[in-house]
Parts: sequence; structure tokens; C-alpha cells
Amino acid sequence: MEADEIEFLKRLIETPTPTGSESDGALLLGRWIKEKTGIQPTIDVHGNLHAVSDVGARRTVMLEGHGDEIGYMVEYIDAQGFVYFQALGGLVVPLSAAERIRILTKNGVVNGVMGTRPPHLMKADERKSVAANELKSMPCDIGASSYEEACGLVSVGDPAVVDTGWRPLAGTRVSGRGFDDRCGTFAMCRAFIQLVTSPESPKVNLHYVSSVCEEIGLVGGRLASYAVHPDIGISCDVAFAGDVQREDAKVIGDVVLGKGGALAVGPIYHKGLREHFLATASKKGIPVQLRGVPKGAGNNGWAMKMEHGGAAVVQIAVPLRYMHSPVEVIDLKDVESVSELVVASVMGLDDSFPLLPEQP
Repeated sequence: MEADEIEFLKRLIETPTPTGSESDGALLLGRWIKEKTGIQPTIDVHGNLHAVSDVGARRTVMLEGHGDEIGYMVEYIDAQGFVYFQALGGLVVPLSAAERIRILTKNGVVNGVMGTRPPHLMKADERKSVAANELKSMPCDIGASSYEEACGLVSVGDPAVVDTGWRPLAGTRVSGRGFDDRCGTFAMCRAFIQLVTSPESPKVNLHYVSSVCEEIGLVGGRLASYAVHPDIGISCDVAFAGDVQREDAKVIGDVVLGKGGALAVGPIYHKGLREHFLATASKKGIPVQLRGVPKGAGNNGWAMKMEHGGAAVVQIAVPLRYMHSPVEVIDLKDVESVSELVVASVMGLDDSFPLLPEQP
């Protein structure tokens, strides 16, 4: 990827976009599209970002990645001014211990910390499980000394995220919060920009969506799919990388960092599109991996398949270590290969691409 593209991804990752509060990320993506293509994206009533390139074809391809990340929501403030959260998405609660927190209020960011009990005050057996397993047992300290002072700073319903940012690692690998799925929606946005600025125009209509609220039930993806009604849906999310805990590979597949995107194989994914992606990868020399998904998946490929008559769906994922933690790790080469494969594969689609199976 070009240096400016990596810098843009860094800005996106460092922009808080917890579920239900994705607007800052959507604005970044939309303005990037407008700058690079001249196309004016829109944000719908739900918060989904839409960018459209209509070439007059009969078929529409929807490129999708979700723009939300897991986080917290203020639920309760006690008499001493401590703040208590509910989870936005699939949090592993003990990972919140001793983390810095950014609470996003109408008046700006309020900083807090998830404090921990000093080891000096613990018995030996208590030190084996320092972190609480429920958020109700993990107060956030914003420095307030009373309920009234805290209420002057934060309100019930305010979203929050862990205060971690972009960290370069060795080579092309980086760590950060919320690569699930900002790296996926970035890859699809990058693919959309490359497709509509290519000297050779695609032969299908394109509709890019950065969707909202995926982490609480594929909400934005379902609503956008109903509105767009695509013939073909290409969803990009993240996939578990099994290259750290190798025993996990037996249940999640042998997906590793640095060897390309992970193409989903399973009952809900269109066999013809999958073979088209694999053939394109082979022809263009683009690395790709396979991962088995035997049932309805927790990504917006499922949403696109199930809404408004259903699209023919393919799903490509960026391999990710330490999913739903503040220290997720990706390889930038995989993000690049995902978008390159999407571009090359979409260029090979037209109104005559066979979507129906053999007929009786």
C-alpha cells in the first residue's frame, strides 16, 4: 500500500467508532472517497455510509465492511462518582482491568481508568484472578468525587472505548484497537476507489457500504442490504488467525498472518463466486487462504444473503490475532491483498456471470 493509504488507515483506527457511534469513522471514509473519486457518498438515517457508481448495468455488486468496534456504554453512576458500564459487543471483561478509557460525551472526551486492587492487599490465592468477570464489579474512575460531579461530566448512554492506538510492530505488522472491522471496511473502501478510478470501467454497478452496529446483531448490514438489494454481495470482515495458539487451528482452520485474505467456504457462500475469486487469485498471483464456515456466519455476508430475496454472497476476511482485545494484530500485506483480490475479481464480473445453478 502507498504511504498515504497506511496513514489513512492509522487515522481510521485511532478514531473511536464504538457500536452506535460510528459517525466520525463514516465521515473519514466518505471524505476520502470524495477526494479520490469525486463521488459524493451519503450517510443514511441508520448511520451506514453509502457510495455508488452506476454504470447502467443490470447487476449491482455491494462491497461491505462494518465500521463499528466493540466498546462500552455508561449504565450507572454511583454516589462516589464511579462510572459503571454495559458492554457494546463481545467484550472479554477481564481484559478491561487496568486499562485507560475514553468516554465519548456530547462535550468531548472524558478520560477514565479501570482500576485494580493493589497486590499488597490480596491473599496469595486472590492474586490468581485479579480481574473481575463482570462489568458491574469493575468501576471506572474518572476522577470525580461525587455523583453530582460525575454527572456534570458523563451521562447514561455515553459510549466509551479502551484508550489504545496504532502500534507498529516488526515488518508490515501492526497492533491496535478495533481492527475488527475497520481494516475490513478500509480494504473495501480502497477497492471501491480503485475500481471507479480504473481506466477500465467495471461492467457492474458498485455500491460500497460501511455498515453500523454489526457487533450487536448485523444491524446496519441488514438494513443496508434491504435498501441496496444487491445481486452480488462481497463482505469483508476479520478471521481468527490460528498461528499463535496452534491448537486452535483444528477448530478455526489454518489461517495465518501474511498469507493473504481468508476466503470463506461453506453452505451460505456462492460456489461460483468462490471459484471465480480463487481463479482470479491464481491468475493474478494474489495470495489467498481458505477457511471453512459450516453454518450461518456472524458477519454481514449472512445479512446480504438473507435480506430482500438474498444476494449471491462471497466473504473475504483479513486474518487477525487477539480478536476483541485492545491489542489486535494484522499484517498490512493481507489488507492489501484483500482489496487487490476484490478489485481483480469484480473486474471479471458482468451481467452474464452465471449465478444460478444447473437447472433441471
